[in-house]
Amino acid sequence: MFSHAEEVAHYLEVRRRRRRIGAVAYFILLVGYLAWRVTVLNPHAMAYSALFLLADIHGALLGVYYVWQSWSVRVRPAPPADFRPTVDVLLPVYTEPLEMIELTVQGAVSIDYPHETWLLDDGKRDELKALAEKYGIRYVRRPVNQGAKAGNLNHALKLSTAQAVAVFDADHIPKRESLDMLVGHLKDPTVAVSQTPQMFYNEDAFVYRDVVTGGGRWHEQLFFMDVVQSHRDQFDSSSCVGTGCVYSRAALDDIGGFPEATLTEDLHSALLFHKRGWKTVWVDEPAAWGVAVADVSEFYKTRRRWTYGNMQGFALEKLLWCRGLSWRQRAGYLAMMADMLGGWMQLIYLCVPVISMIFVVTPFEPGLMNMVIFVCYPALLIAAVTSATGGFLRFLPGQVFSMGRLFLQLECTRGLLGKKMAWQTSLKNVLGRVSWARLSMHVVLLVLSGVAILFCVLRLLGLWGMHDPMVGGPAMLALAAFWVLLNCWRSWRWISDSIRLTRRTHREYLFEAELPILDESGAWLGHTRRLSTIQAEVVWKKRPEAGQRLRILIPGHRVSVVVKDATGEIMEMECLDASSFDLLRRSLYSVDWHRMVRLSRHMHATQEKGLGGEWQPCIVQGQFWGLWLPAPEGHENDRIMLAGGFSIGEVIEIETAEGRTRRVIMEGIRPHRPVPRGLNDTWVHFYKMKFAQSA
Repeated sequence: MFSHAEEVAHYLEVRRRRRRIGAVAYFILLVGYLAWRVTVLNPHAMAYSALFLLADIHGALLGVYYVWQSWSVRVRPAPPADFRPTVDVLLPVYTEPLEMIELTVQGAVSIDYPHETWLLDDGKRDELKALAEKYGIRYVRRPVNQGAKAGNLNHALKLSTAQAVAVFDADHIPKRESLDMLVGHLKDPTVAVSQTPQMFYNEDAFVYRDVVTGGGRWHEQLFFMDVVQSHRDQFDSSSCVGTGCVYSRAALDDIGGFPEATLTEDLHSALLFHKRGWKTVWVDEPAAWGVAVADVSEFYKTRRRWTYGNMQGFALEKLLWCRGLSWRQRAGYLAMMADMLGGWMQLIYLCVPVISMIFVVTPFEPGLMNMVIFVCYPALLIAAVTSATGGFLRFLPGQVFSMGRLFLQLECTRGLLGKKMAWQTSLKNVLGRVSWARLSMHVVLLVLSGVAILFCVLRLLGLWGMHDPMVGGPAMLALAAFWVLLNCWRSWRWISDSIRLTRRTHREYLFEAELPILDESGAWLGHTRRLSTIQAEVVWKKRPEAGQRLRILIPGHRVSVVVKDATGEIMEMECLDASSFDLLRRSLYSVDWHRMVRLSRHMHATQEKGLGGEWQPCIVQGQFWGLWLPAPEGHENDRIMLAGGFSIGEVIEIETAEGRTRRVIMEGIRPHRPVPRGLNDTWVHFYKMKFAQSA
């Protein structure tokens, strides 16, 4: 229905004036702030003042990076269709769940572009060998696990003779059109890799927040994936992200295969490509749907591996002085490194106000005007950056995540020493669990901050000697207390969000899809709001009994289920047979039709076509799934979304929860992009409708 990349570009474009004003304001404010900042160092605590100034400079440079990367983005046109090299699809797996791997295998086998699928089993599991035989794909088990994922891929490269290789992680289910989106870009012989963003289907995950930005819900990596990478693509210099990509075999051979010296073969390989003069292509469209981390424990594992591995790669490739990089490429990588070193800046901002309250010492010359500036200027700079980035950087969630990354960024600085960290396996689960071990340091921060505030209150009440030889001691203590309270709020939100967002997850992800539910006679019982293969959140018209058999209409098919429990909004259910289970699973996991429908009311392209709004589930001709959209704003006729084609002029009967009506199919509507077929091989069509005359 809509292009993700085009929606991101449109989102930024309609905010262009605001972003430009924000960018200019940021640089003006920044110059003024830093010029003033160096004049107010406290001569009585120079080292303390200089440390605080260093943190301010680091934050200022990060702001420059954010503004620069947000200035403009590139939307790649469709790749040439006349370039058809041979492709092997590589699926490296280790200890991931068998059910998850099978979904990925199903997606890979169903890719439209001619290819051979390889299952690279580093876990040495016989059940995976059986899975490969079931789907008729090539199974590879190497004798020794060396080099982690990169080593697994390199072992397959020795066996593969294809001109290009595609890589999908075990938890990333490829879309049917994924290779058609990517392979054509390799027609340029200087392109090493064609890469897409990591996009996730489980949007109740720990990293998501319930606000739509650009082409989807806001998440912690959104700015990097949609803005930074699209900006760097203007200079053919985007990074690899390890999955949903197609590599040129010639480029891989040129750098000696996937680098095994670091934990992040993706960014390391991109750095090697750029040093050797190769280009990288960024296609900001979903090529696969993966699993986002569900809880704080998995967040720490993945971010620790990314941060440590990237630092390690920067060190090994001597980023500061190596040859082969353009100034834009070097600046982009240096900015990434500076962002990953942000934990030290956060540590200084945590410690300075606490030290100030306990020892009554300021990191700048005390005075009312200086204190006002220290409060106002940072707030103005933050507002300017938020405006310049078009809302892709959000202040409050960003502050919470920066607090959450604090300790892992401090730890991962060791990666600059070039030493390799042991590989940590992620669980790849969608059901989150609260890990107090991961939250304990933030609890300690809250306790220490509380002690510091107690000291402050005692001093302000005169119950603890001020011992302050400088003017403005009480005002300075109040200012320090304000910053400590802000840091307390950040730690508290990190802890509370880690608990709250983890508890909203389920055994299986509940997709936001509205599907009619019928009894065995075909009567309307209700419709789903969200569902998985074992549960559904339902709006009931008539609640069924436990043990009752129902039919759920999905695009192009009907699946049979039996009710296990339906006492509340959540219905526990079980598919009656393997065929129903497979159809339901393929309909939910393989495509993003349900995501497109849910987001349509926010998307520019769908609104232009009159396809944006609150779609309602319906039954067509008594047996087919459909979604009905009453005449959207600016358009006269109703719309209907159907799996399968109908004839123009055909009269159809539509049933919703409110009753039945008869409509005439007027004409078809071609969306900006067709809804993908998915694993069930079902095309979705859109039509305009009008009332049918009574017989």
